[in-house]
Amino acid sequence: MEGLSGKRILFVVTKSNWGGAQVYVYKLACRFKEAGAIVSVALGGTGLPGSDTGLLAARLTEAGIPFHVIPSFVREISFKEELGAFRGLRELIRRERLDVLHLNSGKAGLLGALAGRLERIPRIVFTAHGWAHRESRSIVWRMVVWKGAWFTVLLCHAVIVLSELDRKAAPALLRKRKIHIVRNGAAVGSLHTREEARRFLAPTIPELERLPKWVLMTAELTRNKGVDLAIRAFAGVSTNLDDTALVVVGEGEDHAELTKLIADYRLQKRAFLLGFVPDAAKYLVAGNVFVLPSRKEGLPFVLLEAGLASLPVIASRVGGVPEIVDHEKSGLLIRTGDVDGLADSMTRLLTNPDEAHALGEELNKVVRERFSEEDMLSGTASIYLKK
Repeated sequence: MEGLSGKRILFVVTKSNWGGAQVYVYKLACRFKEAGAIVSVALGGTGLPGSDTGLLAARLTEAGIPFHVIPSFVREISFKEELGAFRGLRELIRRERLDVLHLNSGKAGLLGALAGRLERIPRIVFTAHGWAHRESRSIVWRMVVWKGAWFTVLLCHAVIVLSELDRKAAPALLRKRKIHIVRNGAAVGSLHTREEARRFLAPTIPELERLPKWVLMTAELTRNKGVDLAIRAFAGVSTNLDDTALVVVGEGEDHAELTKLIADYRLQKRAFLLGFVPDAAKYLVAGNVFVLPSRKEGLPFVLLEAGLASLPVIASRVGGVPEIVDHEKSGLLIRTGDVDGLADSMTRLLTNPDEAHALGEELNKVVRERFSEEDMLSGTASIYLKK
């Protein structure tokens, strides 16, 4: 990462909860600061108007990285809020005298790219953490979002995508030269034993302590992550495997709805929403099987972390997931929204521990060889320094 020393870099991300985009920003900000860059972050709250800042802000404070709150950054589209966010960003960008403006997420990308161009920032980079126009929504909504993404690509000097699929789906038209694939990467860290991890995650849930097999999922509780699909699939699995629990680590706007869904299926003693757990990757070894039935993904860090924990994974064939998991070799892939396929895959791995172990070991090998954190950092730094 030579050449970053003294460079003034501002990262912009719409929300400050602890999801994939926020983990990405945190990793880059910390490591580039260590390389001598002058780093800061602009962020919103946790998605709703007037919401407090989330864990990203706390982690940045611990790391000694200054951050600036843009209160008008909210999840839903509102002309008033977008105008406020644009003005706040432009003032901040003008004040910071930047060398690099690195934008993350669709809303931050569009508003930040326009503000950056008006302030003549020499290097504007946008990372697409999965293209929103590929979501299963109305044609009108997807057309509007596609145009916004196209305009973002037009305004930026370089665009980072996380997978080959996102490179092909980029709304770049004749500007494909701007698109660069830099895949997410994970660093090998310390892991607890399964017993230690389970004691930490469930110290006061007797029903969970008595169940020896865990289907584990770590995700923000939003529709895109497919937690509802995991619950519906597990409802079928639980009738045949009475020694198994579904354990979901994470928090989000759908918590109440998912709690009701668990009650509707009478799974209160078999399915558990544990809430947000800091440094959850350390505790993934608590699971026997890891699931990620997402409706939308970029290239999820959680699958890389599951791989480093040698967990067998079941995931939707969406976004960059097939570039991590090779079906039947390093995990199992299902069609997006396929509840029956997810249930069958859960049953298969839970009742075939030798196969599950082999898949987990192979995924561990793949992640260590192809998805290193150092490659992610050096690849991103090289894009900053291109002329």
